[in-house]
Amino acid sequence: MARSLYDAWMLPIQDEALRGIRQSATYRNAVWLTRVANLVGLPVVVWGIVSIAQIGPTLPRPVFIGAWAVGCVTLVPAVVLFYRSGTPFGCKGLTWLTDKRVGNAILEDVFRLRP
Repeated sequence: MARSLYDAWMLPIQDEALRGIRQSATYRNAVWLTRVANLVGLPVVVWGIVSIAQIGPTLPRPVFIGAWAVGCVTLVPAVVLFYRSGTPFGCKGLTWLTDKRVGNAILEDVFRLRP
């Protein structure tokens, strides 16, 4: 049975390759840019939910749009840096796909500081 081009491209990554990617300066910069995007984007999402639920005041539109713009301006270069660091990922429609171990490593690095 023939494998699709995507399946052939997303072969599981070896431990040494993953370790090398995670230790590169490009990967670390991408992680920090993702953290900045989360730092700006997550409070806006939470405040938006609170505003919709009418628990708190409504977020002013310029602040909302400005926060999303800053989040996008930091997240797009982060994706490019992840790609340049050798992180294997692809896009299928609106979904970003990667090896499960790589995705878990990125989540761990973004949300938890490594020594």
